[in-house]
Amino acid sequence: MKHSLRFASIAALIGVFITSSYAITWFPQEFTCPIDNTKNTFMVVGSYGSYIYSYPSKYQYLFFPRTDSPTFYLCRKCHLATFMWDFDNLPKDKLPAIRKVLSEIKFSRQFKEYTEIPVTERLEIMERIYSVLDKNDSWWEDFYRIKGYHYGKEGKAEKAAEARRKSLELVQKEFKDSKSETPKKLLLYISAAMKHFTNDDKGALEDFQKALDTKYVEKDAKPEDLKNAEEGLNERIKEYVSLIKSADKKPRLFDKAGADEHGH
Repeated sequence: MKHSLRFASIAALIGVFITSSYAITWFPQEFTCPIDNTKNTFMVVGSYGSYIYSYPSKYQYLFFPRTDSPTFYLCRKCHLATFMWDFDNLPKDKLPAIRKVLSEIKFSRQFKEYTEIPVTERLEIMERIYSVLDKNDSWWEDFYRIKGYHYGKEGKAEKAAEARRKSLELVQKEFKDSKSETPKKLLLYISAAMKHFTNDDKGALEDFQKALDTKYVEKDAKPEDLKNAEEGLNERIKEYVSLIKSADKKPRLFDKAGADEHGH
């Protein structure tokens, strides 16, 4: 499974939806904590399909598995918290710094299953862990967008807005960075989404119009993929604009506890 920051796949851009009787499945697997050698049972992905790109989280340009609780691992003893793909893949030279961070974190809650702990509590620990892992602005923009999504899902509007403002600040910074390889069209989409979710619909609509006027360009992408991404993202933008202009279908209206990534 590829876990790039923004390039989930061309399917994420074109909005591919394949009707299937299969659902997302998870199964347990044992992991050894790299900090204290504690044995933990975490969930790993069993199966999923392209239907994940149709879930409402697409309006924040977020897709499974970053929208699912089992993705955020938490050691039951030392409380090391990471994305599932990083837990047993941390740089060995960074372990002393991580141990120091963990020694400063006051987290005394007991739990049987790590998913008992709210995603946002795990993300707060993760923010401190990843602060010593030399992540760039693009990574942090993605992280804060994830954080905003999960705070929104838990119904904590102020915390969600705070995280989204950080995401917006970083995506706007990247837009001005001539070295960035993220397609400008996609950055405008993300910027518009974060503006909409922080109640700036005027700004969101302006960014969406700029996105429609901007060609989708991605280094080393095949012409056919670029064409599909361009057309698919334009279609998605036009849909988003119509929803923003509606009275009762604005995506942010469903940003609350109970409106999960599966559309339930």
